[in-house]
Amino acid sequence: MQGGIIRGAIRWGELPAAYAALATLLLTPMVSLLTPMVSPHVVHADGTYVSEDRAPQAAPEQSIVVATGKAVRDDLPATADNSLEPIAVASDYVPDLADQVPAVERAVEVTDRLASAAKETAEEPEPIESEVLSFHGITPGISTRINVLRTWGDPRSEETTAAELKYRFGKLKFVYVQFDGDVVDAILVELPKSLPTHRLISNLGMENIRSTLLTDSAGVPLARTYPERGVVLCFAERQSADAERQSADADRDPLFVASDPTSEHGLLIGKIILQSIKAAPFLLRAENEATSDLSLSIRDLEEALKLDRNSAHAKWLLSNLSLKIGKAVTAERQAAEAVEIDPGNSFYRLQHAKCLRHLARYDLAAEEAKKVLESPTIDQIVRAKALHEMGILASLGSAEVAERAVPLITKAIEIADQHATDDDVRVRLEANKLLVVAHLDMAVFISKGKWEQKDQTVPQWIERASALSEEMIARDKRHLSLRLQVAISALAAAANVEPPIDPQLWIEEAEQTAATLREATDDLLLWGVYDWSLGLAYFQAAQIEHRRSQPDSALRLVALAEAKLTEVAKHRDELPDTSYLMGRLYFQTGAVHAIHFEDHAKACAWYDRAAHLLLNPVPVTTMAGPQQHGDALVSMGVSYWHERNRQRAIELTQSGVDLIEQAVEKGILNTDSLAVPYGNLAAMYEAQGEHGPAAKYTRLAKQLKGQTTQQRR
Repeated sequence: MQGGIIRGAIRWGELPAAYAALATLLLTPMVSLLTPMVSPHVVHADGTYVSEDRAPQAAPEQSIVVATGKAVRDDLPATADNSLEPIAVASDYVPDLADQVPAVERAVEVTDRLASAAKETAEEPEPIESEVLSFHGITPGISTRINVLRTWGDPRSEETTAAELKYRFGKLKFVYVQFDGDVVDAILVELPKSLPTHRLISNLGMENIRSTLLTDSAGVPLARTYPERGVVLCFAERQSADAERQSADADRDPLFVASDPTSEHGLLIGKIILQSIKAAPFLLRAENEATSDLSLSIRDLEEALKLDRNSAHAKWLLSNLSLKIGKAVTAERQAAEAVEIDPGNSFYRLQHAKCLRHLARYDLAAEEAKKVLESPTIDQIVRAKALHEMGILASLGSAEVAERAVPLITKAIEIADQHATDDDVRVRLEANKLLVVAHLDMAVFISKGKWEQKDQTVPQWIERASALSEEMIARDKRHLSLRLQVAISALAAAANVEPPIDPQLWIEEAEQTAATLREATDDLLLWGVYDWSLGLAYFQAAQIEHRRSQPDSALRLVALAEAKLTEVAKHRDELPDTSYLMGRLYFQTGAVHAIHFEDHAKACAWYDRAAHLLLNPVPVTTMAGPQQHGDALVSMGVSYWHERNRQRAIELTQSGVDLIEQAVEKGILNTDSLAVPYGNLAAMYEAQGEHGPAAKYTRLAKQLKGQTTQQRR
């Protein structure tokens, strides 16, 4: 960048715009239109296709009641099939203080500390109060041009009214002062020789300030910033060339590299910039520390919004963090505000679509994602992320709509793969993260449908996602959470394929990863995120063990899941399926007792805890599906019937039937999903002497059996 106050690096006065450009991945615009989608086939991880035998459907619920396939008989009169049946088997898965200034900021004189080699330790309380540093009596953001001319005299510049004036002080090379109008915006000090970072930090009394790293698009370190002091220490180009290359070659994530001192090994400071307290450095630090301390990152973003209440980027970042901890309503509001401030930013709009999806507002989410795809200046990596988002939305729709999920996600993978080795490290990072997530989503989606060879195809997608994530982790340990994500998805997918695998190895990997992640931080918010993820892994594994007829292991795992999820669930109540998941957890425990131990009394004790959660309406989500939801209610009804609580049994069975009927009407499920529920309801009404309803459901059950027989022919 030519001119400006930082020669050969970046114009600090333009840092907010420059940082926003880096963080939002502004690539060369792509003008090509979306290529036609391929037909809905199963796609192997190696790129080959396998035709499906029908449109994807949600897998039938693991028999909650009797996985053995035995009919559950009671004192029932003869009906169409003379029994209550379980649902079909298959599970889901430098300075003296300057004069006090009015305003939030304070000014500190740095001249003496620049000259002194003595180390002074600053002891400041948390959070550290913002103080502007001054140089020879001039304070950025406070002093005016007249103050500079009176205090420093005439500059070496020819024009005293210029936007930038040049001075000499003692042994310093040059001092530049830049103005915003007539107010000093920033001061740049060129040191006579390059100095180690730690020496300057000590001389400036900034040992207790959390700094953060500024890099260029290739990941090369440019400067280290200290937000509470408005200080930027710029690395000297000549001495840092080799270290910069090493940092770039290491392919470290520039958003997380700030806490890694090895990334700056050998770098010396050549320039110091002083400016007023601004939002951009707080934004940068928040994003850099998001994987190590969510609480501090959120605090930095809140501080940034105090300094710039119209910062769309701060609102976008806050939305990402809010969603991560389950505050979906809050996240959606923050994303919507970011879009309102900057409607042309595709990343902000895509985040809004993601929040809407998590809130099950699918029509609005699809509209937002569609706007991103229709943008004439959309970047390719944004296009890939939007296609992936549309694919997830499609998978939650009717069977007809769900057919579009595979080609959409496949196209997203194709584009991301083209940018997995991009020169821009941020693009490269986004592309590789997307590749991992998209492969996992494809595995889970295919596992839930009726696809040919899915027992072979699903593991291929999981293995590819695992390999991609391990490549990222090998380059930068800050991506370790991806390993936990792979384990959860692998278990979720494995719960839907035959034969079910032993989940122990995946559980051990999830436990070891979660423990390592917890040891790396003392942030309680991040601990909650890791506990939630591990709890989900336990829950998925419990379902697998249930299907493998390993009841003791299933009960152990479901107890571990309850221990991890219960407390965290209280803070994730803005998500529509959190209470449903807890209901499913209690239900799964009861199902083990009902099926494997035939202890319906103990099962009903757990179902009592589950019922009020599962009777509440819940939209279709990646966690909640009408097949599993309805089947659970129907299966619970059988245990209550065994315990002579007939009214409760009919109530739950009828609720399950109503839910499945609605899903059939919307095209989400096939009509044969109602065969067992209709038969059970008919038997119950007949036993109660309610012949009208009994005849109705007997007739409906026979019609479904006739349709199934005809289809087989």
